[in-house]
Amino acid sequence: MKADNELTGGTNERIVLDFKHLPGGRNCMTSSLWKMLNHLGIKISEEMLMGIASGLGFIYWNMKQLPVPFVGGMNGGRFPTILGIAVDRLGGQWSVIKSSSLKRAHEQMKGVLSENIPALVCVDIGFLDYLSMGEDDHFGMHTVLVSGVDEIKNEAYISDRFSTPITISLSSLQQARASKYHPFPAENKLMTVQMSGKLTPLEDIIPMAIRENAQFMLNPPISNMGIKGILRWRKELQKYPKLMPNAKLLVQALCEHYVYIETGGSGGALFRRMYSDFLAESSTILRDKLVKNASLEYARISEAWSDLAKMLLPEDRPTLYEIREILWSYNKELEERGVDAFQDVREKAMRLMELYRLAEKEVTDFVGILDPVLLQLELLHDMELETMQKLAKWSEGF
Repeated sequence: MKADNELTGGTNERIVLDFKHLPGGRNCMTSSLWKMLNHLGIKISEEMLMGIASGLGFIYWNMKQLPVPFVGGMNGGRFPTILGIAVDRLGGQWSVIKSSSLKRAHEQMKGVLSENIPALVCVDIGFLDYLSMGEDDHFGMHTVLVSGVDEIKNEAYISDRFSTPITISLSSLQQARASKYHPFPAENKLMTVQMSGKLTPLEDIIPMAIRENAQFMLNPPISNMGIKGILRWRKELQKYPKLMPNAKLLVQALCEHYVYIETGGSGGALFRRMYSDFLAESSTILRDKLVKNASLEYARISEAWSDLAKMLLPEDRPTLYEIREILWSYNKELEERGVDAFQDVREKAMRLMELYRLAEKEVTDFVGILDPVLLQLELLHDMELETMQKLAKWSEGF
């Protein structure tokens, strides 16, 4: 890996698009596609993109490459996951290109920019100063739009889901793009999108998308996915002290679950808030009361997921609670203030490193944390099962 100040493949070019950054992104992938389509003159909400891709999911994933189990709420697989499905259903075309060569990957990105299209790329947050929370913090499926590069200044201009565009060093972008950290290596992946001709009407896509999403949630391919996966996680949570025989990993698991549910680019409540908003927008397009009611039910489900996230870092454990407050404010400040929040969030990140160590004393009684969480997961399973069954039955009429 090149040093941070060493640019690979530079030819003293400057390619900067006339690009409008849109604040208010909820997920890194869907907000990147939302902004790209807006640049291409296509007006569609981020929530609609997630919904027409049947993007709501649940997965409990315990794999050897991960220090702690992963809990996620998107119905997706390998990059570009739901982005490719959304483009397909709208009637567009897409491709993913990647390269093991930093120079070739850089030239590929410049090639996209030269067509007056922002480059949608995968990056590892561990190499982005404004997102990294430590040397072990690696996630290579974070996506951003690159709207320009200046090789003379060694600068890249990117659009993340936060309130302002961000300038980073071009060499840092190259490092973040080339990362090979598993289980989600960035590997210089870049998604190209072509939207030509007339788009497929949303009223033709929505019923099919809801049907497919309901089918996945009700009949997942394996038991750790879909609504069944919620009960699977409930069962596995009780084994955490054996799966993770030291307090450091237990703290890490609780914090990561909180982040992925509430603050880490899920739109809040493990993508349930986004799906509620998709259903609300869809009910207006379709003029359908049942879909509107399902939106209201998913709004209540969202509140229940947010309550669960808080239970993982409860108020009666002062250090865990302080971690929760910092994680919440960290994300909120980036979303609302963008680059102006960088210094503040860096200071918060430094404080977190100390708190993680102190919190190890508060997880010795792990069962005490777990009892309300287990009850809440059972409630969430029942709520989602009921609403998805209604949507599945409704979708049979199309």
